[in-house]
Amino acid sequence: MKVATWRGENRFTIDEAPDPAAGPGQVVVGIHAAGICGTDIHATQGLFPWTPPMVLGHEYTGVVREVGRGVSRRLLGRAVACEPSYGCGECVACEAGRISQCQRAVRVGGFAERVALPASCVHPLPRGLDAVTAALTEPAACCLAGIETFAMPRGATVLVIGGGIMGLLTMAIARRRGAKRLILSDPIEERRRIARRLGAHVVIDPSREGLRDRVMALTRNRGADVVCEAVGKPELVAEAIALTRLTGVLQLVGVNPKGSLLPLDLWDVHYRELRIGGVFGRGTAFRRALALMPRLGVKRLITARFPLERIGEAFTHAAAGRGAKTVITP
Repeated sequence: MKVATWRGENRFTIDEAPDPAAGPGQVVVGIHAAGICGTDIHATQGLFPWTPPMVLGHEYTGVVREVGRGVSRRLLGRAVACEPSYGCGECVACEAGRISQCQRAVRVGGFAERVALPASCVHPLPRGLDAVTAALTEPAACCLAGIETFAMPRGATVLVIGGGIMGLLTMAIARRRGAKRLILSDPIEERRRIARRLGAHVVIDPSREGLRDRVMALTRNRGADVVCEAVGKPELVAEAIALTRLTGVLQLVGVNPKGSLLPLDLWDVHYRELRIGGVFGRGTAFRRALALMPRLGVKRLITARFPLERIGEAFTHAAAGRGAKTVITP
């Protein structure tokens, strides 16, 4: 089979690899679609602690082509969404079902024609969800895991800074969780247009107008009840803190470079009784996110598709901030 191997920076090679076999308790999945995550892009830019060579890709779906001993044959031919890693089964993180934090987790890259996974990592798609859109389940699970860490205030105004895939999914999920008014800020018109279609009440171009002035005008100088920083830039985190209202919630959705320091005034956090939360990975939310997917209306977030052989071009496209989600379709 063919795999795309990341060789460092934005260099990829298309290589031949042995076809995976389904061991006991495992399945082999033929990949249908695999999304390029912002984390993948950060890795190619040296901003995320992964070391090449490796096969990237952790947002993928496919069709079960083979089952191992102990796995029901009824899975054969089923379209599935895939959890891209599995843990050691022994650590505190695994006991809590939080595989993303397992120090010995095995990550199975999806920029390939086939992968072998434990059967517990594959989930049949719900009715009404196509396999390409379903590739958004993993990032949606990350967003849902974050929003589930707090109770959405009644009548909440939610500000999302950043209209990439994580920001747009966070906004869509916040709406399902009861947010009354959605504000999204992004300098790219295409993303603002998508946000409007997903239900944003206000979109802001921060390159043309002051984000703070606009948000404060919209909230009568109170700030937003919930602010989600979905870019991963410390300077935007500082701005997000300033735009969070008294007793409000700041959610760190974007992945900041390792070593970044939180830019805050501790007195301000005490005085305004702010709650600052982070989330890493899908937590325990993957199944719940998959069930939610048909109701989110996020099919339009898939804005570009590339074959495996053009993965370098696909990464360049995604890194330029074009559209919302770029997927590889092996």
